[in-house]
This record gives sequence, C-alpha cells and structure tokens, in this order.
Amino acid sequence: MRSVVMFLALVLAAPVLAAAPASPQVLDDCDRLAANPPDPDRVTVGVERPDVDLPKAIAACKAAVAAHPDVPRFSYQLGRVLFYDNQVDPALKSFNRAAELNYRQAKFMVGMLMTHKYAGVPQDDCRVAQLWIAAAKQQHFNAAVSYVRDRLHGRFKGCAAQATKEDMQTFLKESAGRAGYLGDFLVEDLQAQLMTWKG
Repeated sequence: MRSVVMFLALVLAAPVLAAAPASPQVLDDCDRLAANPPDPDRVTVGVERPDVDLPKAIAACKAAVAAHPDVPRFSYQLGRVLFYDNQVDPALKSFNRAAELNYRQAKFMVGMLMTHKYAGVPQDDCRVAQLWIAAAKQQHFNAAVSYVRDRLHGRFKGCAAQATKEDMQTFLKESAGRAGYLGDFLVEDLQAQLMTWKG
C-alpha cells in the first residue's frame, strides 16, 4: 500500500531525470504559456496547471506547431493544454506526434492516458510498455518507475516489448537518489521486489 501511495504522489509531482534537450532551444510564446514544470526538455521554468491561460496557450501552441511542425516540444505542449481543456482526442494526436518525434515526456503521457482509461483513448497495454521502455531508456524517471511497477504487478504479459530484469534493475539504479524523498522510498521498494521477481 505504501508503494501505491508514493507512486501516485511521485508521478504527479516529482522531477524527471535530466538529459540533453530533445528539440531546439527556441523560446516561444507556447513555451512561456504552456511549458510543463516536470518536463525535462522544457526550455523555461514552466507553468503550473492552475496558472495556465488555456485560450492563449492553445492559440500560441497551435501557431508554434504550424510554424515548427518538426519541433516535438511544441506538439507535446499543445497536447498538454488541449488535454486541460478537455479536448482529449486532439490532445492525444498531439502527444502521439511528439512521441513519434522521440519526445520522452510525450511517450510517458500517452502511456498515462491509456493507463487511466480516459474516454476516447484506445487501450493497448503493449503500446504502453513500448512507450515507457523507450522513455525509460532516455532516462525519463516517471516512465522508468511506472514501467517497473506495473510489470511487477503483472501488467504487460504477452507483449512483444519487454524490458529484461537487468534493464529494470538499471532503470531503478539510474533513478535512485534522484527521485526526491518519497520517490526514493518507492524505488527502494521496487528494487527489493525485483530481487526476488521470477518474471
């Protein structure tokens, strides 16, 4: 039970492992209005959800995507504000576009939308596994921990995309000490479970 509570708190609030930005460092109104604080590839501090001006952010990010269709950060940020505006279908399309362009935060979010079974979002556990493994290999902390936790709970059986036990140990090792106080407890719990896990 402790693991479940800490997992939910972690996904909502914890930082993500830092790595090289996935798109050019071009600061745009879409960034100023819609960047997500937990996104490791944002180019500015980010705006918390209650402070997002949805009409302005949606307009800015639509313009940014139109001007720079191959910059995945803009597609991700457009997806974020569309989702907050309850436009789930276009949000999912934007997240998928960013994921196709190798944006790790988008890969995590598509998996989260599927996991929480939002209306209109297709359910495909094997797609979630594929996305979260890919993001974990890009050092996306939430994706790494989410994948290991769900795999240990029996999800993803029969999926072609499977991380090995050694992969999962690496995911957790890379996350240890970087997840914050509560997150480190969760990582320790998962490491202990993984030691005796038979697959």
